[in-house]
Amino acid sequence: MCRHSVDTTSPFFLMNGAVMRKKITNSMLAKLSVSEGKASIRVFDTEIIGFGVRVMASGVASFIFERRPKGSRVAKRITIGRVKDLTIESARKRALHLANEFTSPDYLSNKAKIELIPTFSSVVNNFEELHFEGKSPRYKSETMGYLRRYAIKPLGSLKLDQVSRANVANIITPLMQSGRNPTAQSIWGAVSAVLTFSVRFGYLDGNPLIGSPPNFNKRSRDRVLSIQEISDIWRSTKLLNPQHLSIVRLLILIPARKTELLGSQWAEISNNWLTIPAKRTKNSDPTSLYLSEFSSKQLPLKRNDTELLFTTNGRTPMVLGSKVKNKLKTELDLPQWQFHDFRRTFSTIMNELIVDHAAIEACLNHRDVTRRGVAGIYNRSEYKERKQFVLQKWSDIVEEAVGRD
Repeated sequence: MCRHSVDTTSPFFLMNGAVMRKKITNSMLAKLSVSEGKASIRVFDTEIIGFGVRVMASGVASFIFERRPKGSRVAKRITIGRVKDLTIESARKRALHLANEFTSPDYLSNKAKIELIPTFSSVVNNFEELHFEGKSPRYKSETMGYLRRYAIKPLGSLKLDQVSRANVANIITPLMQSGRNPTAQSIWGAVSAVLTFSVRFGYLDGNPLIGSPPNFNKRSRDRVLSIQEISDIWRSTKLLNPQHLSIVRLLILIPARKTELLGSQWAEISNNWLTIPAKRTKNSDPTSLYLSEFSSKQLPLKRNDTELLFTTNGRTPMVLGSKVKNKLKTELDLPQWQFHDFRRTFSTIMNELIVDHAAIEACLNHRDVTRRGVAGIYNRSEYKERKQFVLQKWSDIVEEAVGRD
């Protein structure tokens, strides 16, 4: 809201010091016009003291509230909103609320308390600086990305205590209606993290987003593809450009997460092993994956102008989004599936064939019971030979299914 001080010399007072007053109605608003040579006119309501309308020479009309708060020496003017955006009834309700505020003996002390409450955007700056210590760079990048793209603009100027579930629901509802439930859930989680941070630092008494979150209808996480489905997806990659073809086929052959593979650099490949550094992994543990002869043949051609495996501009990694998935769908008649299903499929099939569960979990870069807590501190084994055996076996299975295509 726009707030500033006025005195009795301001143009909304008539020459004799009186104020033009009329009951504000739709018909009255329709008749208001600014005389030639004047910058604006103001008319105040006869029912709620301080409630009025201001019309500019340009034709823009706004509801306003102007009154001297109890305990203050000067009047305050507040713009409630434009006439075209509000009904008279909603503007009256807001004016009545302001009138009650202004006549309260606690107005000045309440105002001082409100001014101490920071805005959402200012807390996000502190959140970025203090919240991510000890957390993975990937988590920080994704969380701040959702906040900057979706939350800062609609919420940034609000005081923290004004951020409500309804505010956040207004952001995520259009996304959910368009089927982007995972994005909506990530935005909800990012804003909630900022509000929880605010509670811990004493800016808020509670986080309004905690409890009864929206039903984001998360996709099933138990989809396991058959070998025939793997083969069908593999062959459909012929529709893709060479880099996306390479990405999808490598995701089938080595159980890396999308972001882990997409950020890969040529320097990370040595002696048939791809090393993924801690800064790119979900759990901040570095990992390495064996590239069989068949897997190595799926690597893209090396460019001379960049170290990135997958890039179009030589500076940033490529993405693997819905456009690629939709292109594959045109050739496939498969039940709902995700790229992440490749990891689950690898795990399920290899656990059925091989007893070495620990090596399979190491290929997935999961922390199983032998790699968690105190045990994990002492058990730093990378299972290199055992991982190579598992990944070679999986490569052979895929190669047999798809042929040397």
